[in-house]
Amino acid sequence: MRYVKLFEQFISESGNAIAQSRPFEQHEVAGTLAWIEKNVFPHLGIDGLGEDAAVIGSAGKKNPGETSGDIDIAVSADKIAGHLDTSLGKVLFEMNDLLKSKGLDTSMAVGFQQVSIAAPIDGKANNGVGQVDLMLSRDINWSTFMYHSPDFTKDESKYKGAYRNILLMAAIGKSFVEIVDQTEEGDVKEYEAYVIRLNQGVVKVRKSFVGKKGLVKNAKLLKEFDKEITNVPEEITDLLFNGAKVKDIMTYESLRDLINSTLFKFPEKRDEIFKEFEVKLGMSGLPLPEDIAK
Repeated sequence: MRYVKLFEQFISESGNAIAQSRPFEQHEVAGTLAWIEKNVFPHLGIDGLGEDAAVIGSAGKKNPGETSGDIDIAVSADKIAGHLDTSLGKVLFEMNDLLKSKGLDTSMAVGFQQVSIAAPIDGKANNGVGQVDLMLSRDINWSTFMYHSPDFTKDESKYKGAYRNILLMAAIGKSFVEIVDQTEEGDVKEYEAYVIRLNQGVVKVRKSFVGKKGLVKNAKLLKEFDKEITNVPEEITDLLFNGAKVKDIMTYESLRDLINSTLFKFPEKRDEIFKEFEVKLGMSGLPLPEDIAK
């Protein structure tokens, strides 16, 4: 549940770092990105969007008349660290210091591993400034996949990316569970399961219900057993489905339909998955989609 909260927190809070910023109109996104590529990326050793950076989130994908509070861009932590000749542990701080030294108004969020900057909207100073978040990523392909937002101008989905992510997390979490140890009465003491971590990928974890005075209600993570499985979108698709493509799991509706199809490898888990999906939606403060709310 922690990673669902982090995703929602990233989406809802990352737009509050630059006080004087105003929201972007959709037609202002492209010009702002062009300004970033020309005036910010060279300082960081970033070649450009599509190379070692990618726009994530919904900016530029909303309908005319709707605004975006900020523009989110994933940037290669490794590429920037190499350019600045620093370590991955220090790169966020040095990136922030460098951009400040170039006269940019910045705000650093260590927890989100991002630096927010005030950028001239549409690349024009007289338009005021908008907030652009540069989020460090160890894998641009993974970040693009995990922070994907449907293009609402093309009616790709009725629901924002959080819906797809929460359903995907539920599908991975419920489909790969193995009991490691249990009591003579059949109560679970330890189990292993797959989880999706936003900054990492699919990880096999082990949890224990064993407390000092017997079994406890909430299982504790045994961190020493963490094992990375994959952060390759194609491999994640193959974990759950026979013959599906990554493009088939990019929206809530398409992922839901695949889980309900014969391509899903774990049909016996469907009820658990959708129950978990509803619970986590509620915990995230999101309303149920229309197909479930009926």
